[in-house]
Amino acid sequence: MKDTLLVFFMTSILVAGCGDGDSSPAGNTNGSGENGINTNTASIPIIFPDTIVPTDFNWEMQSTKVVTFKHVSNITQLNGAPLALTGKYYIEIYSLNENNKTNTTPFLKAMTTDKGEVEVLLTLVNSWLGITVKSQLLDLICINTLYKEQITATQVLGCDVVIDSDLL
Repeated sequence: MKDTLLVFFMTSILVAGCGDGDSSPAGNTNGSGENGINTNTASIPIIFPDTIVPTDFNWEMQSTKVVTFKHVSNITQLNGAPLALTGKYYIEIYSLNENNKTNTTPFLKAMTTDKGEVEVLLTLVNSWLGITVKSQLLDLICINTLYKEQITATQVLGCDVVIDSDLL
């Protein structure tokens, strides 16, 4: 008997705690919730009629492009064009932040082909000004800084290397 009374008492306390205080059979039909505050109105979005978003606006806050980097000599030229630096080279690509400072950690590392070229998929955050590419050619390190507007599908990376060639 004591167990039945205890179960009945606990059940009545739990049931009394449910609901928002409205005991009418149809529930609360006047649209007001607790303390008479109307909770049935849908939120209306704020509209800015004078705001125009350009059609080319990038909502992702980053841009992606495929770029082929080619190593060339800043010194040796043939018919006015810099000669390509063939060979496999290790490159690291760093971001250039809005303060024109190069990050200390590369966001991309790659190895060129025997032709001194590498094709990469660059993802550039919109707040970056550009990139810094560090290439290691044997014992020489070449550093090229490129601003976003300068980066093209085929991007040359110049290094101060003299090439001995029969073509010259």
